Amino acid sequence: MEIKNRLNLLVLVIFTGCTSNPFWSDSPSKKINIQGYVFKQDSVSKVPVFVFVDGLGVSASTDENSFYSIDLPNLEMENGNFSGSVKIYYYIHNYKVFHSTLYITNGRLTSAQTDFDENGALLEPVRLEKIMSLDISIDSFWNRSSADTLKFSLNIVSYDHPLSFHSYVDVLSNPRRYSPSGLLLQAVENESVYYDENGVDLVQTTDMEANQNIQLNYEIAPDGFLPFIIDDYISLDEQLVQNGTHIIMPYIFIIHDDVPIEIYTAMGLQTIEIISTDYLKVPIDIQPKAVLVQ
Repeated sequence: MEIKNRLNLLVLVIFTGCTSNPFWSDSPSKKINIQGYVFKQDSVSKVPVFVFVDGLGVSASTDENSFYSIDLPNLEMENGNFSGSVKIYYYIHNYKVFHSTLYITNGRLTSAQTDFDENGALLEPVRLEKIMSLDISIDSFWNRSSADTLKFSLNIVSYDHPLSFHSYVDVLSNPRRYSPSGLLLQAVENESVYYDENGVDLVQTTDMEANQNIQLNYEIAPDGFLPFIIDDYISLDEQLVQNGTHIIMPYIFIIHDDVPIEIYTAMGLQTIEIISTDYLKVPIDIQPKAVLVQ
């Protein structure tokens, strides 16, 4: 009887051990957290840096202290735990994109890292290099009721490297010329977005040399702004940009050959190269300017 009881106890121990942690299976992946500081050269705004982990579908933005922290997803795969390297990208539209590399072995941080320590913290803060500055000059008041044209200028300066950007132009006649266009207004009160529909005739590519200065001068007619979504039940007067304070944003798309398209997708962008409300999701270091419309 004593021998039988001992055998039963042995079977129970083996059974319990195998159901909770069978010896033939790998231990579950440990959750990985990565974190660090990302600073911006010559920043003029509080725009956060977009941080994107390529291939793992996770992203975040830096906080007011330029710090980010990201928990990586479960790295257990059907054929075992993930092993390999992943790139962590740091993105602002008018800065040079930068990336760090994280090495993972069997679902855990590899002991030999180059950019992170064994706990997933950046060894050195990332410092992003600015490639273009954008500065808007505009009167703070637009008296549209007096049929005044909205006029303002955008000063663009390239930094130490040549670059190219897309922008919209309005094709004018007598004489035939191209006038800068592609302007978005976002109402402060309700975040409605309007654009100069009559002015976005075609996209123009502009090449800039290093340390070059370009000034674009905009002129928008009083009835030139319309919402992106027009309700057939709303009168034309109600569709025009409403009175109130609006943030002004000229459309400029800098051509980045080294930015993965997945970064834009992770931001929820659909049509980054076409003027749309998606453009307002792009982090750009620019001093916001507002205009009171009446």
